[in-house]
Parts: sequence; C-alpha cells; structure tokens
Amino acid sequence: MSRFHPSPSRPTRPLRTEPRAPQLRPPQPRPTKGLRRAASLLSGLALLAPAAAAGALATAIPARADNPTISGTSMRYAWDSAEPGLSPAQVSASDFGRRWSTAVDGAVYAQPLVAGSTVVVATETNHVYGVGAADGKVLWQRALGTPVASSTACLSPGTGITSTPVYDKATGTVYLVTKSNEGGAHFSVHALDVASGAERSGWPVPVQGDPVNSPGVPFNAATSAQRAGLLLLDGAVYFGFASDCGVGTYVGHVGGVNTTSRKLTLWSTGSGSNSQNGGVWMSGGGLVSDGAGRIILATGNGAGTGSSPARGPGNKPGGHFADSVVRLGVNSDGSLAPKDFFSPANNRDLDHNDLDLGSGGPAALPSGFGTTSHPHLLVQVGKDGRIFLLDRDNLGGTAQGPNGTDAVVGMTGPYKGVWGHPGVWGGDGGYVYVIENYGSLRALKYSVNGSGDPQLTSAGTSAEGFGYASGSPVVTSNSTAGGSALVWLIYSGTGPGGQNGELRVYDPVPVNGTLKMRRSFALGTVTRFSVPATDGGRVFVGTKDGHLISFGRA
Repeated sequence: MSRFHPSPSRPTRPLRTEPRAPQLRPPQPRPTKGLRRAASLLSGLALLAPAAAAGALATAIPARADNPTISGTSMRYAWDSAEPGLSPAQVSASDFGRRWSTAVDGAVYAQPLVAGSTVVVATETNHVYGVGAADGKVLWQRALGTPVASSTACLSPGTGITSTPVYDKATGTVYLVTKSNEGGAHFSVHALDVASGAERSGWPVPVQGDPVNSPGVPFNAATSAQRAGLLLLDGAVYFGFASDCGVGTYVGHVGGVNTTSRKLTLWSTGSGSNSQNGGVWMSGGGLVSDGAGRIILATGNGAGTGSSPARGPGNKPGGHFADSVVRLGVNSDGSLAPKDFFSPANNRDLDHNDLDLGSGGPAALPSGFGTTSHPHLLVQVGKDGRIFLLDRDNLGGTAQGPNGTDAVVGMTGPYKGVWGHPGVWGGDGGYVYVIENYGSLRALKYSVNGSGDPQLTSAGTSAEGFGYASGSPVVTSNSTAGGSALVWLIYSGTGPGGQNGELRVYDPVPVNGTLKMRRSFALGTVTRFSVPATDGGRVFVGTKDGHLISFGRA
C-alpha cells in the first residue's frame, strides 16, 4: 500500500501483508530495516500553505491491488485510495448499480476479501467461497465443519465463521477461524489455497490450552466468540476472542499461530482464576499493527477481581485489561506480553454501566496525521461516545493526566456511542468518520491546535439516521485528489433482524455541517457491524440472508 515514514528508534522490515496503498501518502506499517524516518510534517495542516492544507496531507504512492484484510490494511484506517472507478461522477452515473448477486450458504458477518480476481466470502455455517469478482460465478467452495448451535439470538441459528479472514498474497493463502461442534465446541485456524480452496498441509490448528500469562486457566471455547478481524504479522496469524453473546463466565484472549511451525500462543486480558470479561470483540474491527512485533487492540468490560485497571502509567501494565487499549509485543519465542495501555480514568463507571470502550475497533492514522511530538496517532471510540486521540508509542495509562485526568493527545465529544471502527480520508485536509449507534454518520476534521497538538473536531453529520449496530465506513478515492473521495457504509435496516438494509454512499466533506448522501442501494437483510469491500471499481457486500452482492458500472 503505502510507505510509512520510517522510525529511527524502531527500524523494522515491512509487514508482508500490508498492501501498497495510498497515503497522504496513505500509509503502511513501520519501515524497512535500515531506513531512517523521513522528516516529519512540519506541525500539521495548520502550518501548510492554504492550497496544500485544503488538499492532501502528503503525496500519493503506488496503489494496492487487493483488499486482503478488514479495513484494507493492518493499520485499519479503511481508506482505499486506488479507486478512480468509484469517483463521484462514476457512482452518480445511471448505469452504476447492482451487477450481480451470488447465493451462499449462511449469513455473512465477515467483510469479503478481494484476492486478485477472486472474492473470498465466509459464512456462519462454516462455508467458504471463492467467487469471480467480474461475474459472481462460484469458483470453489469448502465446508469446514458443523457450526455450533446458538443458545441466544446473537448469531441465530448458529456460529461458524464470524470474523474477517486475512489473505497472504505472498503465498496465496487465506487464513480464517471457525467455530465447530464435532466432539464439542471448538475453534480451529484454517489455511486455504485461494486458487482452489484446498486446505494447506498441516492445517487446521486447534485453539486450546492455557494463556502464557494465566497458567492453569485454559481457554474455554464454549463461552467464547471470535469476532475481531484477523491480523497477519511477521509470519504469524493473530485473532481475538470475546464472549458468546455475554453468556456464562468468559475472559478475553488473543491467540497467534506461526504459519510455518504452526505453534500456537495464547494471551489473556486477565490473569488468574478470578479473571472475567474483558473481551476482544471491537464490533468486528481488526487487530491493529503498525510495525513488526506490535499489536494494538481494545477490550470490553470486566477482567478480574479488581475490575478495570487502577491508576498507573501505561508503560507499567498490570495483570487486568478491561475497558482498555492495549499494545502487545511479540517476544522472541512467539509469546505475547503487554507493553503499554490506556484505560479512561472513569473506567469503573464504564464497567458498571456496560459502556465498553472496546465496542469500537481502534484505527491507526496515516503518518500525515500527526506532529513531531505525536507522529503516530490512534483513534479509539466506544459506547460512551468519547473519541480519544492517542499516541501509539505512549498510550497514556490510567489517570496520568493533571489531577487524575486522562493523559491523551486529545478527546472529542461525547457524542453517541459507536459499535464499529473509523474510516479515514487523507485528502481535503484530513477527516475521520464514525457511525453512531442510533445516531448519524459523523465527520471529524483533523487539525493542529494552538498548542501544536493534533486534534479532531466534529465538522458535520448526516441528515439520515442509523439504527442499532450499523456497519463501519470505508473511504475510496483516487489518491488524495480533492473531489475524488466517497464514504461507503451499510445501514443496518429498519427491522430488528436487519431487514431493509442499504448500501449508502456519502460525499466526504460536510457542507454547512451536513454530509450529503449521494446514493443508496437496497441490500435485503444485513448483519450487524457489516463492512463493504472495495476493489477495481466494484463494491462487494455480504448479507445476513446469504448473498454476496457486487455493485459497479455496467
């Protein structure tokens, strides 16, 4: 995708799964070994010439060809900057619309993945399909076990593949996690050949055993759900676990499997037999990585006798991580350990009132967003509607600001809560978009304040409302060219089960405080937290009533 500005303090080799995408440069994880960080942006857009400030944050670079992971990149900023075929003029054309709809077995909660000319789609019945991107023809399909019958309405009638898989272009392999019921509920990590759907030799790998930080407390598949999108990092695939609809005693986990040795590692959000909750679900958002050995995630409520983290610095993480943003490091033996964290000073209130910080998935901002003091930014928003701007290298701990406040780069809101993850646009001066629960699509303008710190300011909202757990926005553009971008999202429908869902598309820059909806398209019944995929002038959407639908020009 794009090249990140290298960091002299942490030179790394590039993540092989990071697509070559746009950026302000639209970015990619941290740099190639031996490179040094290019000069930082002066002090943000406020110091740029007016013409530059109104346009891109930096120059464009070669575009990616595929959509290999949720939100397009392991940074999770959901900006596809290589889509001239999805310009406002193209999408407004009379022949832009539904091109094909292919029936699949089961509800689609995972974002479709585009791998060359193939769209990979996975369902809750544990079926996986390779579908031709141009014509919708099924190229291959695989059944990967009997799904687990649901005892709740969360994923009725059953649970199979819920999270978004990840595609390794270097080996032509799709990695995914299933929940199946042969011999009792269990999770397995699969590796499929994208050309044929065949399982790679030595796979699948079962998820079982004790977390490295909580020996004697084994992972419990029966009470767990695997919702967060997968991450491929330095030759291993990583995935997060939360609860099966909040039923029973559970604890959050992050797992990883080395793709060569197939060695499994597990880490728990709480240590010891009293640990509870702290799930890693993020409304389906992906585990974030901005460089080798670095994984960032957000957690929900709970996680131990002491509940949420007590007051303390971020670089001295404790044993329980509820309502937190956590940065994990990958040790030389492949095990995981916390290196830094942030949890709001009022985390006990969030816990008691079911206001998960981790209902939102974190998004790392491209390198053009930031200053010399805070060059690596992250956005996190949860159920209470506060939008936190964090420094990925110094997350802030708990109550480390003046008088016990939050030591963050910035905070906006509160607005309405978010069940989803942000989308980012690096042109027109820089914007971040979130979809509020029972609220609006909200645009947040990036700038630098009078103290020289980055900030996000609410710039406008959509006139149209959104219901419970509508999906997350995706931005398309032609590099950073002004007037080339659009914001795509899935409206969760009018009924309790996602009926009458829509694909909606908005202009990216508010006019008089309002984001204009350019067009909408009927989808049928949709799933919660659903995210469209974009590639090659096409938009791909999976639905709850078992379809993969393509939109584009005739």
